Amino acid sequence: MPVWAGLIIAIAATAIMNFGLALQKRGAINLPKIGQAQGIAVAQAFFTNWVWLIGTAGLLSGWGLYLFSTKIAPISLVQPTLGMGLVVLALFSVFYLKEKIQLMEWLMLIGMITGMILLGLSAGEEAPKELPNWTPLLIVTGVILALALLAYILGKQDKLGGIRPDALLGIVSGLFVGLGAIYSRAMFLFLGQDQDGIGLGICLPVMILANVIGVGVMQSGFQHGKALVVVALEAVLNKVVAIVAGVIALNEALPADKGLAFMRIIAFALILIGSGGLSRFGKEK
Repeated sequence: MPVWAGLIIAIAATAIMNFGLALQKRGAINLPKIGQAQGIAVAQAFFTNWVWLIGTAGLLSGWGLYLFSTKIAPISLVQPTLGMGLVVLALFSVFYLKEKIQLMEWLMLIGMITGMILLGLSAGEEAPKELPNWTPLLIVTGVILALALLAYILGKQDKLGGIRPDALLGIVSGLFVGLGAIYSRAMFLFLGQDQDGIGLGICLPVMILANVIGVGVMQSGFQHGKALVVVALEAVLNKVVAIVAGVIALNEALPADKGLAFMRIIAFALILIGSGGLSRFGKEK
């Protein structure tokens, strides 16, 4: 199958995933608040809401298509297409969810999408064959968990300078989903070296648990604010976490080409500025 077919599949995948997220937002907004009602009642409400279930099915279907696309086209070409999903979500948020997106939010979103595209263009063929280093991998895991817990505690105590609840939950969700991406990559590296016991026995359960927590936090974010803010920050944070941890624990590095390395640094700057701005602009009155 040609490379362009893989790119078309990736674009379809990210559109379906973000369409599913928007439906989850639509369904979750009227359900019992996560953390404010009994767990059984919350779970029952979510899993009996057809809008939320259809959104979840879309999210899982899109993720499956994305994984399939990475088998056809190079990841350096597939990765930039992920930014297209935020465009789909933005339009869906405006015309279906009836959310008002302010001018500065649009500008920050455009900057983040530009950063994601530059990040993908600078990726190149950089997949390392070395096994992950366990000591830095565990350190990175501990730091991510500590940051997520600290952000959540300080946010609950309103000690983060008035950061929006939906932005905070998007950040925490991104940290956990990023952690899941790290262990997903580690799993494939171990499986590639015929170490199935570690790949399936350790990395796979951690990957599943991290993603389940991340998605759960995202649902709470949908109930506290704008889907565009939650998903945008989650998407950015999980990529930043995966890239930084990849350098530290998975033997990845900046491209050897100076032009590509500079492009990646610019991408980091755009992503960080956009995520910081999006978390503060358009605050609900």
